[in-house]
Amino acid sequence: MREIFDGAHGTRLEQASYTPDFMERFWRIGAEGFWKLERMQHYDEGDFPSYVAFRSGDWGHSLQLIEELRPEYEEEFGKITESGIGLHRVRVVERPVTPYIQWELNVLHVKQEYGEEVSVLEAERVAQYERAEPLPELCVLGSEAVYVLDYTPAGVPDGATRFTQSDVVARSRAFLRELYAMGEGVEAYFPREIAHLEAPDPGL
Repeated sequence: MREIFDGAHGTRLEQASYTPDFMERFWRIGAEGFWKLERMQHYDEGDFPSYVAFRSGDWGHSLQLIEELRPEYEEEFGKITESGIGLHRVRVVERPVTPYIQWELNVLHVKQEYGEEVSVLEAERVAQYERAEPLPELCVLGSEAVYVLDYTPAGVPDGATRFTQSDVVARSRAFLRELYAMGEGVEAYFPREIAHLEAPDPGL
């Protein structure tokens, strides 16, 4: 799928520049919405409290902290919904499920209750697109921009390359919509595949 970007010039943004650039564009994207592709099986979520508890081995507390985020998510996603912005995420999952994915799907299962539409896609379903390399981490903001996100080997956010050409953004959005349609809603996937799993070993 790298042909989506063939011949296009992107602007490299360091992490300190990426975040404000993203936020400045986010609130004007409208009905075409936010589309994100997550392919990596572990990210470093920094000091996010539930993640910190998960990494320390306190699984019960980690889940409790996710539940305590419900009022925050209700307010945050309520504002986004009122602005007419749709939130869509494609989460690729490899087998066996990594501890991070088990943790993140607990977060995403709660988020979807407040308006973020999450489609879970088993990794074998995207093999046709990964003959040369894994799919990139992508974030599409309506018709505004598409970001190819970068991370360090440890999964720490490391900036992005931004493309604003209308054809590149449209192709990226269409590709993510295609992947989204191939997956299964987290509201069905989570209770069947994740909810019953024992506490993960964060050291794995």
